[in-house]
Amino acid sequence: MDLARRPTADPLLRLLAHGFATTYRRPPGAVWRAPYAFRLAASAVEPAAPLTAAAPRTDWVAAANWYVAAAVSPRADGLLRCGSLNHPAESAELPLTGPAARAPGWAARPYAVLRALAAAGFGRGGADLHVNATLPDAVGLPVAEPLECAVALALADVHAARGARPLPRAQLAELLGAAVPGDHGLRRAVLFGRTGQLLAADGSARRPLPAPDGGPAPCLLLLTARTAAGGGTGDTGAAAVATGLASAVREALRAGARSACWPGTRPGRSVLLLMPPDRRAAVRTAVIDAFRRCDLPVPRLLRIAVTAAARREN
Repeated sequence: MDLARRPTADPLLRLLAHGFATTYRRPPGAVWRAPYAFRLAASAVEPAAPLTAAAPRTDWVAAANWYVAAAVSPRADGLLRCGSLNHPAESAELPLTGPAARAPGWAARPYAVLRALAAAGFGRGGADLHVNATLPDAVGLPVAEPLECAVALALADVHAARGARPLPRAQLAELLGAAVPGDHGLRRAVLFGRTGQLLAADGSARRPLPAPDGGPAPCLLLLTARTAAGGGTGDTGAAAVATGLASAVREALRAGARSACWPGTRPGRSVLLLMPPDRRAAVRTAVIDAFRRCDLPVPRLLRIAVTAAARREN
């Protein structure tokens, strides 16, 4: 059954498949989902067991329970026709070989990735592509890496089904690293993540989320600041957000959170909090109260679970 008409399918995936069929007048040949990924600073992960001498000293990464999806059908004329549910007025038709064309902003990185794959002999025939990111950019989880992985896996998959050589994930990781700048650790989490497991950013080791004293597995909460309407712009607004985040993190730690760190490589408006599950309600309350004391809107609070790598939707 067509994914768009399957009642048991994820509603957002059904919407994507329907959008693809409406745009290109045919159902997608494959739909792939790739999880958002995040970093946990090494200092935020307490050792649950003695680590070997070869254990990483870098950050840990993991796949999250929110995803980017790509619907694809193959072409044979070397063109990429692409659209996005998040940017419905910014579709494009782009060549995968020869001189590059100007892509819409949202499609620039996926286009660079697919051109690199075509140059390496994968998906040179082109494709019709439709994508959807299930979280707004303001949430703070990096979208570039899961989007790149989703479109690359989907394109290689539909062409392999027509007899082209398959693209192993390890080779894809190398091609992505060479084709476009990005966070290689997050790409590893998207491509090789496992449910409940952290992966070293350099790929050298895995471990579960640490549960101190044999207690229940900890939980993760993503805190994203929002600026007040008319509350200042530029440096003033940024300073207010930074003050609110700093206050919220202090109160979260006092309420029982074990650590706080940026979910990406750079500071931003989001902080990832690690805490015992029985302290989640207290931490949420403390964070909200801290923002209110700073005259800032209630922040976005998103529960994060560590999930598995990118996969095809059957």
